[in-house]
Amino acid sequence: MTSFLLAWRFLTILPGGKKDADIGSRDLGRSMSYYPLVGLLLGVILWAAYWLFSHAFPRTLCDGLIILLLAILTGALHLDGLADTLDGMAAGKSTEERLQIMRDHRVGTFGVVGLILTLGVKFLALNSLPEEIVGKTLLVALVLSRWSMVQLTYRTPYARPEGGLGKIFKENVKKREMVIATASSLIVAAFFLRFWGAVLWLAVGVSALGIQLFFEKKIGGVTGDILGAANEIHEILVLLMVVGVFHGFF
Repeated sequence: MTSFLLAWRFLTILPGGKKDADIGSRDLGRSMSYYPLVGLLLGVILWAAYWLFSHAFPRTLCDGLIILLLAILTGALHLDGLADTLDGMAAGKSTEERLQIMRDHRVGTFGVVGLILTLGVKFLALNSLPEEIVGKTLLVALVLSRWSMVQLTYRTPYARPEGGLGKIFKENVKKREMVIATASSLIVAAFFLRFWGAVLWLAVGVSALGIQLFFEKKIGGVTGDILGAANEIHEILVLLMVVGVFHGFF
């Protein structure tokens, strides 16, 4: 329970038990096995909110409110990581410069443009889905995107030589956590979207591998910002692929 609550408190702004001063580094690693479960619970909340909104607002406004609610519930944590990553990759010329820019909390032009485009694409993708599939798609997107963070943490070196919070996670997430997160994400995706859920799970796995190889080449590994960026990328990937399925692209 401690590990789940750690994951819940880290990935959301929602209350979840009392903070424990005796939490160890290994507890942080164990908490990553519950990342897909946190995504599942967030998906259920958004699904319920969508149902309520749909009885009060037009479809377009309803979709926009869901995107807003997701950003609020997660404290815009992953969006912040995406913005920092885009700024670092676009403006930095060397590994050291990229890491330095990513550590700067100020958001640059590339970060701002990236956030606008990300939120815009999420909204357009959500709005393009048949209403009856929106809840399931959101839920699967949140589960698989959080699984991708576990993959990258487990497989990829930590890029900052001076260390950081991400390094603690990296050093303490073990094969057990990876197996649990992988199995649970596949089960949830296949349960809600059947065959296409398994296809989405595979696509996110391949995409995470591509992100791993890209950032290993660029900066020697990943950071917490890159994990957040990966989460956003995979939320969009799932939404776009489901839209493609329903519009006959796949």
